[in-house]
Amino acid sequence: MKKIIFQSFLFGAVCFFAGPMFAQPPVRPASEMAPPPDDPKKKKAGEECQASDECQVHHACKKSGDKNVCTAPPRPKYKPGVVT
Repeated sequence: MKKIIFQSFLFGAVCFFAGPMFAQPPVRPASEMAPPPDDPKKKKAGEECQASDECQVHHACKKSGDKNVCTAPPRPKYKPGVVT
């Protein structure tokens, strides 16, 4: 009887600890993904530019005062799914 109890306990413990080993991390939606890495050949935010193709991939060349400046897109105020 003790052998059956020990074997069932051992089987349960193996199943309990083996389950999290095979679990995958949660998938993040595209809106929460990190932006692409900056291209060292292109201009960063705040630098003067003539056209948007001179700026980083996710930046745009916009007029600020009397100069055109590379500007980053605005960040969302809240993460998706946040209840206010």
